[in-house]
Amino acid sequence: MLSPVAAPPADPTTAAAASETAVPAARPESRRFVIIAIGAVVLFIVAYGMAWGSAYRMTMTYLDDAAKSVQEGRDLDALMGYKVYDQSSKRYVPHGGYVQVQNIWSSSYAVPRPAEAETVQQHIDEIINQRLTIDEAEQFVQENIGQSNPYLGMIYLRLGELYEADGRLKDAKDVYSSFADLFPDESALIERAKANLEKLPKTD
Repeated sequence: MLSPVAAPPADPTTAAAASETAVPAARPESRRFVIIAIGAVVLFIVAYGMAWGSAYRMTMTYLDDAAKSVQEGRDLDALMGYKVYDQSSKRYVPHGGYVQVQNIWSSSYAVPRPAEAETVQQHIDEIINQRLTIDEAEQFVQENIGQSNPYLGMIYLRLGELYEADGRLKDAKDVYSSFADLFPDESALIERAKANLEKLPKTD
């Protein structure tokens, strides 16, 4: 009867070598993942930097356009921008206004915001509250009625105040009394319209 022969003990040197050769097999995959991740981050930074630079250049151009419009007394163009037809290129060339600059940097992700863009709201408020004439306010309302414009309500109310200052109290009353129905979401401006309406002389 044959007796079973015990298997020879494993060589620890061979086992260690086998384990060492098994570990590096995963390393190229890890390196590849790290390289891809770093590459993606670098590409994002480069792309964002290029987009930011383009937005900044457009901002400076639009601010120059708006400042020129103000100097020439074209308040609505300074506010909203305008287009001019170019004969050589056979297309309309846009010229910016303060609202366009504001829109460029309106997203919370548009950072860092340049210092030049921080004064835009001040320019917009100055145009609406100090520079607009009755004709300009009427034109703006007519051109934007039924459209989505964040300043339509403010300028419509300002039109009523210009009517009031000009002695056109009936027109001012029409604006103030209709404001809440036309702009139900403008709570602060609704209160201002109500206050203005209450100050008007009572008529039969």
